[in-house]
Amino acid sequence: MTTDSAIERVLPTSRATLKHQERILLSAIRLSGSEGLTVKSSQVAVRAQMGGETVTECLRFFVSVGLLSGARGRYASTAVGDSWAEIREDDHTRGRLLLHGLLQRHWSARAALAALEDGPVQSEALAQHLQHGLSRNPRRGMYLVEWLTEALIIHRDRFGRVHAPIAGQLPDSVTTHLPSMRAPVGDEGLILGMSARELCEMPTAQYVTLLKSFTEMLQVPLNAS
Repeated sequence: MTTDSAIERVLPTSRATLKHQERILLSAIRLSGSEGLTVKSSQVAVRAQMGGETVTECLRFFVSVGLLSGARGRYASTAVGDSWAEIREDDHTRGRLLLHGLLQRHWSARAALAALEDGPVQSEALAQHLQHGLSRNPRRGMYLVEWLTEALIIHRDRFGRVHAPIAGQLPDSVTTHLPSMRAPVGDEGLILGMSARELCEMPTAQYVTLLKSFTEMLQVPLNAS
């Protein structure tokens, strides 16, 4: 039975902002390509123009999330990672929705939502709670809070407090800004049996459900019965 052991409870690096962590992730995914080629962390560091240790810490975290696979300096993009990179390039908001479907199964999401059951807390307090026993560097906990916010797992208000979405709903501050129509997609192929036009015309709520189902499908082991 899988447990939240220390090796699974990986924190983001403290050496790079979320923007630079994203750049490292995108570099790894693009080097790996749709073929899922294995790439060295040193190759990712060169492409992202970041330090080797910073890149390695980032890649380990993204493996724990499910966007990459691998270990010990050799990594490859997952199907979910490929999807995130493609979706995010055209629509950052929907990239966040795909992250939501992925990160809601992460140990940090469960821990954060449990900590917020009694109401909102300051971001720093949640960060300290999440990194307890893992690191004394406060930036690592804060960057984890930022990733959970980016993935719409939690919502941060203008006072710096973090909230759990009510009844499992996505934060209103994001869903109210979702466009009712998406830009047409050039690829005429089918995605999950649907055309690009059908995807573009799909209501937002149904689109969110589809993304979550797509993420779940990608995470099912190939030998599952």
